[in-house]
Amino acid sequence: ICNNGLEAWNFAITEIPDLILSDVMMPEMDGFELCEKIKTDTRTSHIPVILLTAKTTESEQIEGLINGADIYLTKPFSNKALALNVRNLLTLRSNLRNKFSEELNSVPPTEKAVIDTHFSSTIDKDFYNKLIDLIHEHIEDPEFGVNMLSRKVAMSAPILYKKIKALTDMSVNDFIKSIRMKKAAELLLKNELNVSEVSYMVGYNDRKYFSREFKKQYGKSPSDFMNDFKNSL
Repeated sequence: ICNNGLEAWNFAITEIPDLILSDVMMPEMDGFELCEKIKTDTRTSHIPVILLTAKTTESEQIEGLINGADIYLTKPFSNKALALNVRNLLTLRSNLRNKFSEELNSVPPTEKAVIDTHFSSTIDKDFYNKLIDLIHEHIEDPEFGVNMLSRKVAMSAPILYKKIKALTDMSVNDFIKSIRMKKAAELLLKNELNVSEVSYMVGYNDRKYFSREFKKQYGKSPSDFMNDFKNSL
């Protein structure tokens, strides 16, 4: 619980909460300004925001929605209605994360094909695209990991972890590995390289370790994955 809008903003950018419930009328920074900052900062743009207010005019409600509020509740409201709105927003975020994980692990690989349906925020979409591009840019480097990625996107490792976890339900390491495996699957489906060559091209010097990690994601070894694809043609 924060005492004013500025305190809430500082809390949001350090703790990255699952949801923000804010009054419109607050000292230091009102709810409209807080909501706008939340929704326009890459660190926090994914966080659902519920604004509460006694103001009932249409123009004020529109201002709340323009500033990015997911829900604008006017007082008085029942605790049950508030609880249902909170639950629905959190459930929606959870369902989107689950859907994203399923589609990210689909065959054939389609990590960029799911972006438009998963991210309603342009900021989140651009951030995700940047992550994908950076991982692909360094995909052959076995040393590319959390610390390097966090420096590239100018976020601390803890904040990056919370951001990626909120968007994909994965840790940063698992997310990077998932993209590596996606690229490996793409290369295997082209049927132009052997497993060892593909392993090196996605940053794995140890073919056996690569094969184990690939099987964790796709349920079959790279060789079986490639052979099954050949047989399906």
